[in-house]
Amino acid sequence: MATVVIVPRDSSLQLRLVAGTNPTTGAPIIQAKTFNKIKSSAIDQDIYDVATALVGLQKYPVDEIRLEKESQLTE
Repeated sequence: MATVVIVPRDSSLQLRLVAGTNPTTGAPIIQAKTFNKIKSSAIDQDIYDVATALVGLQKYPVDEIRLEKESQLTE
């Protein structure tokens, strides 16, 4: 059986912002801003600190901050 190696790849940071409310359903209208090519060596706390600084620059309030990490599986 081959040994599987996990190779980290660049990730993306996504800010999900509440841009308003749907007048019919009352559900929030979400807009997403994505920042790509976050280095795999970046520390999660540092990424979060940058994300919170970016939230302060946005027009709408934040609903959620997402970090999507990617990895490659190889032998």
